[in-house]
Amino acid sequence: MKPNVRVMLLMVWLAGCASTPAAPPERQVEVDAGSEHVLRTGLDVLVERGFVIRFADAQLGRIDAVFASRPGYEVRLATSAIPAGTRLALSGRQGGQAIEPYRFDPLLVEITSRLERDQ
Repeated sequence: MKPNVRVMLLMVWLAGCASTPAAPPERQVEVDAGSEHVLRTGLDVLVERGFVIRFADAQLGRIDAVFASRPGYEVRLATSAIPAGTRLALSGRQGGQAIEPYRFDPLLVEITSRLERDQ
């Protein structure tokens, strides 16, 4: 094998290793509320539970947060408009590994119960 071919194969192999990880699995619910209201309520719940907000954008419908007492515990809250209201999705990583979606159930229950009270 020629040296240039070896270099090319090595570069392709390394590029494959450095690719971005797949999106973590998420837990979703559909709620009968506006996307901005869902995002604001989600923000309140995250802050009350000890999360530090790293990024929040109402136009993108996204919040990225880290858990203050657990370094490396990252959560993404995302909203998207649907005909019946808003789809709310939570996903995250801990130490680079995807968090199991069922672990977001307590956050989803808190957010949805607050949204129901607000109606």
